[in-house]
Amino acid sequence: MLQAISRRAVLPARLGLKAMSSRADNNEYFYQTDFSHASVVLGETTASMAVDQKHQSMNANYAPHNYVNNRMERTSLKDASGGKVELHRNFETGVAEITLSNPEKANALSGLRVLGGGKAVILFGDPEGSNFCAGADLHTIRQLGTKQGGMMCLFMQNVLSRLQRLPLISVAAVSGRATGGGAELTTACDFRVMSPDASIQFVQAKMGMSPGFGGGSRLVRIVGPRTALKLLTSTQMISSEEALNFGLSDSTVSETKDICQAASDWLGQYTAAPVDVVRAMKTVVKHATELTLDQALLREKHVFTSLWGGPEQRKAFAKVSQK
Repeated sequence: MLQAISRRAVLPARLGLKAMSSRADNNEYFYQTDFSHASVVLGETTASMAVDQKHQSMNANYAPHNYVNNRMERTSLKDASGGKVELHRNFETGVAEITLSNPEKANALSGLRVLGGGKAVILFGDPEGSNFCAGADLHTIRQLGTKQGGMMCLFMQNVLSRLQRLPLISVAAVSGRATGGGAELTTACDFRVMSPDASIQFVQAKMGMSPGFGGGSRLVRIVGPRTALKLLTSTQMISSEEALNFGLSDSTVSETKDICQAASDWLGQYTAAPVDVVRAMKTVVKHATELTLDQALLREKHVFTSLWGGPEQRKAFAKVSQK
């Protein structure tokens, strides 16, 4: 049975990662395991995800979700190289916050491993540093040969694909610079919100290589092939205003607002619905972009019937009937 996000973040011991989780109460909340992937190690394939990858139809199994109100849980994840990712999960709002905290290595992606359930997740750079994320740690990747480089490429593609396919809304809150692999990371999120002085830059061409974490393919889907080709080959530093014009950014926050609070406020307009509904909407959209129309329609039917007759639908219908 899949663990729920409110219980713990699941981490593979073989990767040298540790997790500390807070308590969870005994209240249970139920959701479809097939489109929730309750607790997911971003570098691993769960049984439920294997089903998705093969585009098989969803079943009607349910898993208990311990849902905790009025509690903020923090999990600190550390890898052997010193990279650190902090996970804050607000069970009242259903929104998780991931802070990429490794300023001495420009918030390298080394520690990004785990993400769980809820309605949404916001990715931040370290508030103590000046960068959102600069991608892979150069000290580490400089030592990799061709075979190891290919393995790193596949691993990071897998990690970011897990992030993109999770049935929750993801937002990259960019303050400072997002370069290289960090720029690729932003493309794996559903939305990008930037501070006025923030920038995104695909610098891979300057380093004698191409995007390898999936950012090239995703950038094409976000801004179109012509603009993507220009941004990738020119290595242009994309300002928040330019990103907004290109369609790469969804909002530029006020200079007077903290990026963390501004991103949370902006996201609120999309997370007002109950958790199952938000997750269902994200799932329908992802199926539509990755499957054939017939396959997506079948999945949409399964998602629809999983909510039909449920408590939220009955409650909404009752309110309409009273008017």
